[in-house]
Amino acid sequence: RGNLPGTDLYIKQYQQLFLSGKFNEAAKIAANTPRGILRTSQTIDVFKAAPTPPGGLWPILQYFGTLLEKGELNPLESLELARPVLQQGRKQLLRKWLKENKLTCSEELGDIVRIHDMTLALSVYLRANVPNKVVACFAETGQIDKIALYCKKVGYTPDYVALLQHVMRTNPEKGAEFASQLVNDESGPLVDIGRVVDIFMSQNMIQPATFFLLDTLKDNKPEQGHLQTRLLEMNLVHAPQVADAILGNEMSTHYDRPRIANLCERAGLLQRALEHYEGINDIKRAVVHTNVLQLDV
Repeated sequence: RGNLPGTDLYIKQYQQLFLSGKFNEAAKIAANTPRGILRTSQTIDVFKAAPTPPGGLWPILQYFGTLLEKGELNPLESLELARPVLQQGRKQLLRKWLKENKLTCSEELGDIVRIHDMTLALSVYLRANVPNKVVACFAETGQIDKIALYCKKVGYTPDYVALLQHVMRTNPEKGAEFASQLVNDESGPLVDIGRVVDIFMSQNMIQPATFFLLDTLKDNKPEQGHLQTRLLEMNLVHAPQVADAILGNEMSTHYDRPRIANLCERAGLLQRALEHYEGINDIKRAVVHTNVLQLDV
């Protein structure tokens, strides 16, 4: 207790018990040596290699069982215990030990657990304070509503664009929801709106991109004119009737009118083209198609 010489007595006693096959007693000595001098990788390897007595318990499990009775395992012990337990499909034991604070959580432990159970790995990463992998697990398990809150709490700033791209590829519906959360965050947009649209378009998600922009641009701000233009452009190319409806609602007024007029004409929306054209030559070209124009009586 006073850190005085004499620990060699513990070591000799441990060795004698181990060589006599008294693994349980040897484990107790190893678990209780001063300053944990026997709680090493070498001790773990020795117990791993020890033969299992007929009808008895595997020595390494006896050793870990003794350590668990004593208290929390150190990082190395936690890893070495997790491997065989997971290989045996007994992850419920890890869940129990985590709740009892018997394991020292680390990124390495989380990586091992992640192969078998993403939710359990998330618990390990949270306890070990590994923000990048906590966020990845939230995304993988569909808990996207927790990502921004967690990042603010721990002061971590992830690459939201890359994260959104990943979610969009694996779960487009959740991706659209995540995109809205990011741009509507109470502290301001956490990702550039234009980049979000790029991600939608890279997945050919025209309709979700349209819904996203309609919601994002509902305040009709002058500085969002380029986004209004993009909203109309994508629909004039891919869904002219949707673009026609958007123009009819007159919810946007800051878009590039000459650009949209030209696209309206190409899309066959000549009435809308005429409403936007100002040059006489453009008007003359479009007005000759009287068969498709609405005439006021």
